[in-house]
This record gives sequence, structure tokens and C-alpha cells, in this order.
Amino acid sequence: MSTTSTMNKYLPFVFLCSTLQLQAEPNVSISYKFYDIYPKSFKEIEKEMNDRTPILKNGVRYKGYTAWYVKWRFKWWNDGNSCKITSVSTSLDVSYTMPRIPDNFTVNPSIRKAFNNYYQVLLKHEQGHKDSGLFAARDIEKALLGLGSFNNCKTLETAANNKGHQVIKKYNQRDINYDKRTKHGRLQGVDINRFIPD
Repeated sequence: MSTTSTMNKYLPFVFLCSTLQLQAEPNVSISYKFYDIYPKSFKEIEKEMNDRTPILKNGVRYKGYTAWYVKWRFKWWNDGNSCKITSVSTSLDVSYTMPRIPDNFTVNPSIRKAFNNYYQVLLKHEQGHKDSGLFAARDIEKALLGLGSFNNCKTLETAANNKGHQVIKKYNQRDINYDKRTKHGRLQGVDINRFIPD
């Protein structure tokens, strides 16, 4: 069974009562972590990824991994009788863990080309997981702005954070469904054998 798949995890961080202004789109930060592989033949590409990947979940090795983290901040207005959110700001941190053949490793150009083509398809699949985080950040902003007024700001704070966590849970499930629907990217072409010449 192929292990060309991805896992993902999410952890929301909450910052309250900031003075940030409302922004229409989340601030997105993307970073990469690479693990190096050293294939000397086409057949070794798969083996190198399986042997060297640091991604191990539930006893299964994965070649790519996406972690996304949503942060939300909001400020409110308290008129003495009620408390209402007046602006929301969200940000999204995305971290991809991906394989690479180091530039300084001497390898047949056709092997490097096959790997690079595979890499692009794997990354596209991973970007589908990033989209879950982006959709979550947008939905959190919309949900928090729509909460309405509360009798006191402590109740508002609790309700806002509960709503944020509910949205995160929704998009955690989206990622699970995405992997099921794409068979962890295999239906999107995440298979090194597609790029190896006969």
C-alpha cells in the first residue's frame, strides 16, 4: 500500500482584547521544513522518502505534512449595559514538511526531474490542507463579528472563544474528509511512479 499521503494537526491560539483593526483577509505566514533524500536511481526515490521522512503518525510514514494554526484577536465596545465585538483580526501560520533532494547532491538530472515533478503534485495536495486553515480563519472572523451583544464582556469573551474553537473543529473534519476523498492525494496524482519513465 502506498504511503504517499499527508497528515495534519491544528492548534488554535487565542489572544483577546487587542487593539487591532478589522481586516478583510487573514494575515498568512507560510514556512517549510525539509527532510533530505539521496536517491541514486528512480526506484530509490520512494525508498529514500519512506526511510528518511520524520513524519510518523499512528505507525504510518507520510511523505508530506501540513500544520496550520489560526490565531484570532478582537476588541469590543462596552457601553455600560452591554458588550459587543467591534473588530476581529485573524492570522494563519502554515508549516509544510516536505522532501527534497539537496542541491549539492550529485544525481542524474532525469531522476531529479522526476522527483521535482512529484514534489509539485505533493505540494498541491498539501495546499489543499492549507486552505482548511484559510477557510477557518475567514469563518472565525465572520462568526465573531456576528455574535451580537452580551450583558457583560466576560460572557462575550467566553462565547467568542467557544465559537472560534467550534470553527477550528469544523475545519479539522474538512481535512479528514479531504484526505479520504483524495485517498491522501493519490487520486490527485501523488504517486512517484507516475513520474518515472518505463
